[in-house]
Amino acid sequence: MSFANESSRLSGEIIVTTGYMSTNSNLSTDGNARLNDLNSKGSHTDDFIAAPLGSLSYRLDDDNKQRVYLGTSRDDLAVGDLAFEIGYQYDFANGTQLDVAYLPTVLSGEVWANPYQTGSARQKTDIEGHAFRMKLNNINNTGMSLDMAYASAEVDNEQIAERALHRDHDTYYIKGSYQSMLSERSGLVSSVSYTHRDAKGKAETFDQYKTEVTYFTSVDAHKLALTGGYAHRSYDGTNPIFNKDRSDNRYKLFLAYEYADFAGWDNWSLVSLAGANFNTSNIDFYESEEYLMTVGLSYKF
Repeated sequence: MSFANESSRLSGEIIVTTGYMSTNSNLSTDGNARLNDLNSKGSHTDDFIAAPLGSLSYRLDDDNKQRVYLGTSRDDLAVGDLAFEIGYQYDFANGTQLDVAYLPTVLSGEVWANPYQTGSARQKTDIEGHAFRMKLNNINNTGMSLDMAYASAEVDNEQIAERALHRDHDTYYIKGSYQSMLSERSGLVSSVSYTHRDAKGKAETFDQYKTEVTYFTSVDAHKLALTGGYAHRSYDGTNPIFNKDRSDNRYKLFLAYEYADFAGWDNWSLVSLAGANFNTSNIDFYESEEYLMTVGLSYKF
């Protein structure tokens, strides 16, 4: 096989974006290292962000029925899910697409070793995890899709004294969605999902029920996707610090915009993401707001 034919099997997208992110979550390690008390939301911390995004796909056969890929998918970016994946896709003759993936970074990062420590600066520690995902997209050309995932994570240096709040966990996730077209250029994607987190601590174990709707449209070179979501999260055990069974309501609004062939440049697009997440809780400590705004350039090849 010639190098030219081999290289034509490769496709992808590179996105370079910059922007602004703000949060007041007491659990975020971006700020609020020192807490004076546990009875209020954290103060807002603002960060400038600059990050490369995108994806790379390699076609395994001549008729493009099988592919391997890595990166962040456009579908996930459009609704604000910034998950890095390494995966495999297979297109069946009936229109169904099988997509299996490993997500090495979605649960990894930093947390507070003891987020409830007051009077002195809290210390950071790593959380390490793995996630595996299987999707059946557009099942039998019906617009129905099914998304299933399993994940596990461990906190390296757990310093919370109350065992009921220990955070090592396994998570199980299932989502069903349906895409319906409103016109040739616009439509809706509606979904419902269920998440169960089985944590070492009973007060960190929860069930979450979520619904989400995305409206998408395109006009000439412009594409837009607007997503709204609501989730209710109920925890299994009594939180020993606040002497309550925690219950959260989570709200999401996210906008993704693309201007293709920006400034007359072939394969280049102007892209922008903007979103807000709100978490309300029966325990003030867990209430938070998050805001995101980015703008950047995308190159498709």
